[in-house]
Amino acid sequence: MAFKGTYDLTGYTVTNEMRQSLLEIIRDVSPNEDTYFISNLAKGPVATQRLHEWNIYHEARATAVGGIAEGAETSYGDLQTEVRSNNTTAILAESVKLSRTKASIAMITGEDAMGKEKERALRRLKSKMEFAIVNGVYAAGASGTARQLAGIDACVTTNVSNHSSAVSFTETVLNGMVQNSWDAVGANYVADVLAVPVVLKRRIASFGTNLTRNVNAADKRLTQEVRVYDSEVGKTVMVIAHKDIHKAAGTLTALLVREDMFELSFLVNSGEPHWEERAKSGDTEQGTYITEFTLVSFDEQASVKQTGFLTEL
Repeated sequence: MAFKGTYDLTGYTVTNEMRQSLLEIIRDVSPNEDTYFISNLAKGPVATQRLHEWNIYHEARATAVGGIAEGAETSYGDLQTEVRSNNTTAILAESVKLSRTKASIAMITGEDAMGKEKERALRRLKSKMEFAIVNGVYAAGASGTARQLAGIDACVTTNVSNHSSAVSFTETVLNGMVQNSWDAVGANYVADVLAVPVVLKRRIASFGTNLTRNVNAADKRLTQEVRVYDSEVGKTVMVIAHKDIHKAAGTLTALLVREDMFELSFLVNSGEPHWEERAKSGDTEQGTYITEFTLVSFDEQASVKQTGFLTEL
């Protein structure tokens, strides 16, 4: 990041939230729709290698049944096998560098300058992690080349519809997305969170039926009331407006996900967000917040992605 000296005093606030472990802060400070996934996805087992692997078991429902003749011998078919899936860990960081003079002088609010800049860096790191969780594109990396994890948008590959011409987001479309999930997985695993650009949340609010309503924020770990939709297949879907979902014309996206089918795994021993001092360089104090983690997707078939909606109400 850019160097900051004693004369760069704009943009300061009076809040300081430095407390607890850094991961707890990232997951709990002001959880809201903008950073919903980093705040709310479960923390899974640690990743022990940069390529993190897990098994997925998905068995399709029977579509035809044949009877068994009286007295017949038992026959044994092939058992459904588990499928290996993986994602790579990504390293994200936010650095702070102050002149010794700047770091030594209290701010006008009386706060410690380095502490305040570290707080702001932690918030920027949280924003970066959220963007990667949503939009990360898999990259294996190489010497001198960064790895990148596959985000939710990239993980959802089965139930995907790309509208070649912009279409309006309607109740019929939303119920169709829920049905796509319902058809693919057991009723207990149907998608339950719809993450959309704000224009689509406003569109859902205008549906004008008694199937949309607000619920108390405490029920969903958010800072404000949230809107939910009772779908025609009996699943209640929470609707969140998310700033990182694709919203440009032609790519405006609706992501309907099953929240508990995704987890975050941090690299063993050193992957959780933490502060590292850096070697002294000149008359400065410097360091970085750093983390290494990945997204685990247990069954992307429970989630649905559709793109190409109208960008207007």
